[in-house]
Amino acid sequence: MLSILPLVVAPMLASSALAQTMAPPSEPSEIVVEGSKDRNRQIRQFVDALTEAPIGGQISRFDWAVCPAAMGLPEHQNRAVAERMRRVAEAAGIRLGRADCRPNAILIAVDQKEQFIEALYRKYPVYFADEFGVPRRPRLERGVAAAWHVEGRLDSNGIPATRRIVNGVPEKSFVVSSTDSSRLQPASRPHFVAGIVVVERGALTGLTTTQLADYAAMRIFARTDPARLKGQPPTILTILDAPMDSAVPVTLTEWDLGFLKSLYASGDRQYANRRRHDIEVRMRQELARAPSDQPRR
Repeated sequence: MLSILPLVVAPMLASSALAQTMAPPSEPSEIVVEGSKDRNRQIRQFVDALTEAPIGGQISRFDWAVCPAAMGLPEHQNRAVAERMRRVAEAAGIRLGRADCRPNAILIAVDQKEQFIEALYRKYPVYFADEFGVPRRPRLERGVAAAWHVEGRLDSNGIPATRRIVNGVPEKSFVVSSTDSSRLQPASRPHFVAGIVVVERGALTGLTTTQLADYAAMRIFARTDPARLKGQPPTILTILDAPMDSAVPVTLTEWDLGFLKSLYASGDRQYANRRRHDIEVRMRQELARAPSDQPRR
């Protein structure tokens, strides 16, 4: 059912004029970040900021192939954003769907973020379901963008877990079987079924499709919240909140790409604390390498 999202959202966008505000994607595709004497501390803070999870919780990502799409912009810009997101996914080691896949990583540009999300929730609450399939009223982020994920849960074999039924009533727990689970290795893991980011068109003036796509990739391919970033290294996640005329990354930074690569290369059957340490170790290795593997246009 989630695969029909573009079909049900399109009519909700039809009444709004498509703004021709985005700049052409003419900037370079790489950012070089200078080294730091306290690199390990910076990496730890960066990873902590981008991997919010409850105590005893786990960190989610896409386990199934991602299929990027964009809506609400002129069609050529929609295509450019979706293609760039595919290139970011490929560079980060994220499995991609075929060219004709059904979208599950979607950027939507709208005139009014709050009104659009409220209307979508009222009409299609399934797009706000938690891992138990229960719709959750969306938490409206401050600012001009909002992102959320539809989640599921997989067992140790990567098969969707079955929700436990007691006396005919579904409980908020799953039936999973595992022969190697332990206090350090859970029997199941959460994963993203779909990811959605909604951005107000008025905030896109002066940005390129590359910047917008890279921002969307960082919000959708991981559960990131720009509000948690405090004095962090350069990241594409700051482009919508930065003051006008201030310097912002023109593309995904090596910190951003290093984080995505490390997240998707890290062990998925770990609790959040151990998973963060795994990501940190991998990020140190990624940042030590030359940024020659940045996604190119």
